[in-house]
Amino acid sequence: MTTSSQTQSSAALALAQLLTEHPELAPANWQLHRDGVLSGTVAVHADSDELHAAMRAYAAVLGGTVHEQHFHSQEAGPSQSVSLHAMWRDVQVAVWGSCVVPAGAQQSAVAA
Repeated sequence: MTTSSQTQSSAALALAQLLTEHPELAPANWQLHRDGVLSGTVAVHADSDELHAAMRAYAAVLGGTVHEQHFHSQEAGPSQSVSLHAMWRDVQVAVWGSCVVPAGAQQSAVAA
């Protein structure tokens, strides 16, 4: 049976390897959970193009699928949450960010 400290150690090692081997990835605030899940927040209310580029880069390295969800933020208005869930080096990794939906994108979505 794997203990919590072993799963956390595996996640910490995976994070160290990710940061060392892929310094080109956008910086994130990383959190190591008790169950060994590694989660990173890339940006909150970021520029849409920058967030999407960062998430594509993470997906290219980690695998997994990028998911997008629209919501309304009281602070920023129409927004989008972008997340990636993947298994990397036997560690569950979740990377997340949000961005304000550009005005042009809002209009095209309504027109469609």
